[in-house]
Order: sequence, then C-alpha cells, then structure tokens
Amino acid sequence: MMLRVVILLGAVTLGAEPLVTGFDRFHGTSPSAEGGRLLYNELGCVNCHGGETGLPVMRGPALATVTQRVRSEWLRKFVADPASVHPGAVMPQVLAKADDQTLVAIEHYLASLKPKTATKAAAKIMHVNGGRGGELFNTLGCVACHAPGKGFVPPDGAPKASEFTHRSIGFGDLKAKYSLDSLGSFILDPLKVRTDGRMPKTTMDRQDAIDIAGYLLEFQGSDGRIDQPVVSVAADKNLAIVGRKAVVAAQCAACHDLPKDAAAKPVVLKKNVGGCLDADHAKGPRYELSEAQRASLKLFLAKKDEAASPKLAADLTLHALNCVACHERDGKGGPDAARKPYFQGDHNLGDTGRYPPPLTGVGGKLRPEWLAKVLAPRVEPKAADLFTSHFKADATLVRPYLKTKMPQFGAATADLAKLLGVADARPPLKFEGGDDTAGRKLMGTQGGAGCITCHRWGDRPSLGIQGPDLSNIAARLQEGWLREYLINPAAYRAGTLMPSFWPAGKSFNPTILGGDTDKQIASIFKFVESANGEPEGFPQNRNGEFEIVPKDRPVVQRAFTDGIGVRAILVGFPTGVHLAYDGDKGGPGLAWKGRFFDAYLTWYSRFPTFEKPIGEQVVAWPKPAGRFLGYRLDAKGNPTFLNEQGGVKVEETYEGIENGLRRTVIWAPTPDFTPAITHPPGMIVDVKESSAQGRRVFTYLWK
Repeated sequence: MMLRVVILLGAVTLGAEPLVTGFDRFHGTSPSAEGGRLLYNELGCVNCHGGETGLPVMRGPALATVTQRVRSEWLRKFVADPASVHPGAVMPQVLAKADDQTLVAIEHYLASLKPKTATKAAAKIMHVNGGRGGELFNTLGCVACHAPGKGFVPPDGAPKASEFTHRSIGFGDLKAKYSLDSLGSFILDPLKVRTDGRMPKTTMDRQDAIDIAGYLLEFQGSDGRIDQPVVSVAADKNLAIVGRKAVVAAQCAACHDLPKDAAAKPVVLKKNVGGCLDADHAKGPRYELSEAQRASLKLFLAKKDEAASPKLAADLTLHALNCVACHERDGKGGPDAARKPYFQGDHNLGDTGRYPPPLTGVGGKLRPEWLAKVLAPRVEPKAADLFTSHFKADATLVRPYLKTKMPQFGAATADLAKLLGVADARPPLKFEGGDDTAGRKLMGTQGGAGCITCHRWGDRPSLGIQGPDLSNIAARLQEGWLREYLINPAAYRAGTLMPSFWPAGKSFNPTILGGDTDKQIASIFKFVESANGEPEGFPQNRNGEFEIVPKDRPVVQRAFTDGIGVRAILVGFPTGVHLAYDGDKGGPGLAWKGRFFDAYLTWYSRFPTFEKPIGEQVVAWPKPAGRFLGYRLDAKGNPTFLNEQGGVKVEETYEGIENGLRRTVIWAPTPDFTPAITHPPGMIVDVKESSAQGRRVFTYLWK
C-alpha cells in the first residue's frame, strides 16, 4: 500500500528564534515582564542562573537512552546546532566551537550512560497502517500543537492557510532522526523521555502509536519489519572520557539529568543586560532571540525577585504546557479557525460536543480533589475496546463523546490544581434546604427540567443526545459555580445547548418547593449527593408510543424539531393549539392544531431525529433574529419566553384559546425601538393595542 505523502500545513512560518508557543501566541506582540518570566523558565535560563519563576521546571530529554532512540548523524548535527536541524528548538547552541571529533566523543559518552531502569526490547512491528495513523494524528488532539497533515481532510473540509493565526510546533526531519519503532515508542509515552511534560502523553495502545509514526515518517508499505532501525554506537571508553569533559564544560547537566560527575555549576547573574541577551555575543549559550523575546526577558530580569501571584503562575503554567491550545481561559486561547475542523465528537451537542470545555474559573468550578484527579495520571485501558475500558477505568472522564483526548503532563501539573484553586477561588457556598425527593423530580421528565433528556446518568445513557454525566456533579462541582451556571449557562460557554430553567434567577416551575430557585437547585445537588436512585423518567418499557396529551395545564417539552433545530421548546395547550418556540434565536417557530407530540424518540432514542408535529394545519413564523434568554411558567403553566433584540429585553407570554393562541409581547419602553414582531402566513392575526407603552397583544386564529 502506498501511503500518501504527508505535507504539514501552517501559513505562519517559523523564524530563527526558539518557539515557546505560549509566549508566541499570548505575549509576543507586546514585550512584558510576564512574557519574560515564561521565557526565562521555558528556555532553561532558570536552570543555569537560578531564581524562582513559579512555573513547572523545564528540562531537556533523558540522555541515557538517546543513542538508542535517534540516529547517529542526526544527533551529532543537533548537538552542534539545534536550531539548524529543528527550527524553533528551545535548546541553545552551546557547542558551536565543537569539531567533528568532539561531537563523536560526546556521542560515545552518551552511549556509555546507563538508564535508571532497564529498557525492554520492543516487540517486532509486523503491521503499519499509515492511513489510520493519519486519522489518529489529526483527530486525537496532536494538531492542537502541531500542524495538521494535508493527507487528511476533516468532515468540514480542509482549512485555508489564512486561518492559521499562531505557529505550530515543527518536527524537523523525522526520517533523519527516528526509526519507525523509536518514534512509535516516543509517541506511546513521551513522559519516559521528556519528564517535563511539554510533550504530554495521550492514552493509546502501541499499534496506535506505530500507525501515527508510520504516517509522520511517510512509511512506504504496511510491513514494519522492513524499517531501518536506529543503530547505537558501542561506547569507546577513551572517547567517552573526552566527551564527558565537553559535556561538563557546556553545562549540559543544568537542563539534562546526568551523573553527578557531570554536574553543572550555577552561574550567578550579576547584571540584567549583556551575555545571552546580546544579539552578537560569542561566549556561552547562543539563542537567536527575537527582539520581542529579548525585550521581555530584560523586563522580567529587572524585577525577577518578585514572586508570581497564584493567578499569574496558574495562567503562565497553562501557557507553558500549551493547555490553551485546546481550552479557552478568560476569553483567550482554544483552537484557531484552522484547527477547529480537526476537533471531532458528537455534532448533536454543537460546539460543546467537539471542543474541550473552557478553563475560565476552573479552580472555582471543580472541587480540588476532583481537579487533582483530572490532572493526575489515569488508568491505562486494557481491554480491546479502548473507549469502553477507558470510560470504566477513568472516573474523571465525563465527556466520552470528545474524540480529542485529554493528555497527561506528569510531574508538570503537580502544583497546578492548587494554583488554580487559589487563583479562581470564589466565596464558599453551602446549599441549605434541599429536598432529595424534589431534586429527583426536578432532574426527571415527569414535571421536572428533563435533565436526563440530554445528560447521561452513570451507566444509563440519556434519553436523547449524550451530554455530560450528571450522577457525579456533587463530587465534581462546587456549589457556588453550579448555582451560577444553572441560572445562566451561556455566561460560562457561549453557544451552549444548555438552556436556563431559572432565567434571571426565577424558577421555570413554581409548583415545586414554591418556585424557590435556591431550594430547587439545592435539592438537585442533594439528590445527586444522596445517590438515592435515579431521576424520574427512565423508561422501564422501551416499546410503545409515548404521546403527550395536555389535559389540565400546558405541557413544556424540549425536542429536536424539523424547521427549528436542536433548541426547540414545544408547548402543548389543553385547548388543542400548540406552539414550538425557537430557543436559539428567541422567537416563535411553529403552531399547529390537534395532537401535540409523541415523545418516544426524544425520550428513549440515543440519537433522536428531528421531529415534526403530529397534529395538523402546521404554520410557521419567519426565522427570528433575537437572542434567547430563557423562559418561566406562571401559576397556570403558561410560558413567558425571554429574549433580547437590539440590547432591549423582550418578554412573550403565550396562552391557549379556542382555535388559536394569544401572544402578549412586553418590553421596556425605549425611544426609537419597537421589537421585530412577525406573524405566520395563513392565519388571522387580531392585534389589540394597549394604552400602555411597550405592550402588544396578538390573537392567532386559523382561517
């Protein structure tokens, strides 16, 4: 099988300077002491010169096995001039004056080093599937840091070069560096070699890693046995002695773990200018720093003795580890437009089903012990079914629908949970007055908010789209964050499918606990915490028709609805005329007569289709153009929908009448503003003007 050539995209090209992605993306346009702190840590300056950055240590790769991992010629060239072999390399040129004999001697010294633990011989590679490796590379999350490959086209189409807004971490010449086996071993567990976590570990099995390596190396064919292995030199004792002297003189042990006899002596900074910061310096480590990098380092060095605040240390740690390549925080970061198509998952959930969650306020969102678990190493899957075994083994995995995987960063995240907890701390809140019986009803479909329509409950799939698991929210979420989120989900994540059942703090259901918002939310939390059963509405019998028939009061049901979308809110009135409201744009969508709705697929299908009303004489409004803010129910069950037009809040109340609907529109009187109110063709519209400004009443009847 011929594998198509892998050409990496990326319109933003690398310069001669070392690439620290967090600095380049968030600090590179304007020199700052904060950016300098990040560079001082990530370029290894702190390893030689000391000081405290507040960031996880940046170390070079393990050298005891380097001659077994990379090819001899590549190693010597890289040691002599890292940036020329790997553009953007953060290792400085420390051996610019080394001749070929010295480079050979260094290689022999490295070959003489003994690893702390014995390395096992890898099993023979029998089969390679580069095409499959390309799909894994381009969908597991690798392209958040690295450029996508042109050989793979995501479902939404390949990006344009102009859509790349930040630089990718390059690979250099992988063929010259690795064999199929050595690259596959590195991809499988980078933390064995790069303990600093800048190249994190993504959960996968050995065949996954080999296939990705085959893709990146443009391996021809499918028989891995024809690969040319890395051949390590047999260490010559005399050459190794010469090589050790060169390594000691170059201070390599400042960044790499080496034997004690090769230890590096600290170099005290006596001034904040000159030396490595000079563009033309001839002594010591040489970086081709950009002007922005040089300026930022000088600003940091001018006040390097100032400790970083928890907020700054947390944010810069996220920049150093490039967590913000996948996650947004405080409106910054996340994948750029070019990389978004490569993030795959459950499209039924919209953006939340494809992109990792925001990290804004995450230290005040997740409980400290849960956040620590998220950042800790996870149990490796052992079963053949990777998805199923991973889900069962990892209790912190609440979004199994994301194809992009959360990697492990090893020791680099040891202090991150604590930092985020301090940086994002919110006033403590302890729920009081909760009733777990009321919470069970509120989460269910029998008069509640219908949470299980979109969310799974432990090992029970939801009745519709498969949103995050709710059975662990008491162990996972802080009470204060949960309350704020339930009242206004869109404030946390724009575009979320999660509606507000307590818009502006007012309950959607006044009949449960008197409509007290705080008691209702506390009851949901208490029910989950009690682990006393499951929400109402999970079917005991999955067969038969589940038609909803409004009798004594209106019935509200969310459903995927043809012509409206995934955010339709259906309202059935006992009078026999019904409404579908557009919960995306904020406006009426459909009206019909007769039967209301058959909820079987909405409640019991994992992937419900877009439903149509089961009644007759369906009429449709033109598409609205507002912003939906939620809804509430009055004592009789009639809904009032809240939306915003041109910055003005508008309320629409609907009531069922004989052969029609009554619509009351109210808004705050504002000069030169009248809400855009449309009507469906095919109906008689009776307009009743009101003496009060900002109020209109419409009656809709069939002709």
